[in-house]
Order: sequence, then structure tokens, then C-alpha cells
Amino acid sequence: MKWPGSRNSILLPYLLILVAAILRLTVSHPYNFIPVFSCILFFGASRPKREFPISLLALMGVDIFLTTHRYGYALTGDHPVTWVWYLAVMILGAGILGNSMSPRRVLGASLSASVSFFLASNFAVWAAWGLYPKTWSGLAACYIAALPFFRNSVVSETAFSLLIFSVARYSEILMPATRMRRACS
Repeated sequence: MKWPGSRNSILLPYLLILVAAILRLTVSHPYNFIPVFSCILFFGASRPKREFPISLLALMGVDIFLTTHRYGYALTGDHPVTWVWYLAVMILGAGILGNSMSPRRVLGASLSASVSFFLASNFAVWAAWGLYPKTWSGLAACYIAALPFFRNSVVSETAFSLLIFSVARYSEILMPATRMRRACS
């Protein structure tokens, strides 16, 4: 269900992208316990595709700043994988959740985002960095080393996705204008 063009339905997705960016910049997020993909998934489900570049560029900017200024690293070939996944999760939100934001669909989309990002991003780290040998056992070691991050990512993304979509859904239902529109239809 795409929400109607009420002021709250327009502002909430952008507010969540802003929250995700600020959390990434300011809060220590041990082992990936941060709801970035939850916010992106909601943005994709509730905003038109023509607005995707706005949030994508904001999140890319945060990544570039963190990598080059806070952590002091150069940008590498694994960064575009993350950015492509930001866009893919927005498209996933639009495709799977755009018309039906049931808890089961939200859970499935959230798990899909977490699992696919884990597989793609760790493959990219293995391929781009010299941390692991370029062998099957090196790839397996890369995935094994990332399991604590993956566990926390799945837990946080699932919990926050269900929370964000539930709050948005019930806040729209409880708003007087929405109740009036439904009563008249």
C-alpha cells in the first residue's frame, strides 16, 4: 500500500534516511547493530522510484566520508557493491512491499536484504582486499569472520523493519484525516 500524499507519509521516509545517516556518523554501532537497511527498505516501499537517487546519494556521501575521513582508508572496489545494494533494497521495498506491507512480507524483505548483502559484501571484501587468500578456504574464512556482524545485522534489521512498518501503518490508521477518508469510502 503506497500511502497517500499526506505530509507525514512524505516526511517519514526522508526522516528515516536522515536517522540512518546520522546513526552511521555519530553512534558506535557494535557489530552492525544499526537499522540502515530497514530505513532504506521503508523508503523504497513508500516513495516513488524517481526519489531513490536522493537517499542513495545521501547514504553514499556518508559512506565516503566515513571511509576517507573517519577511518582514513581509500575507496576500494567493494564500496560500489554496498551502494548497489542500497539501491537494490529500495527496489526490493518498492517491488515486494509497495502494494502489501504485511508483517510476513516485511519480514521476508528484511531477511532477503540482510542475507543478500552479507553474501555480496563479504565476497567483495574477499575479492578486493588482501585479507584472505584467493582460495575457497579464504572465501570461507571471510564469511566465517563476518558471522557476528551478520547475526546482529539480521536481528536489528528484522526488528527495526517490523517496528518501522508497524508504527507507520498504525500511525496512518490513527490519523484523523485517514480515518475520515476510510469512513467516506
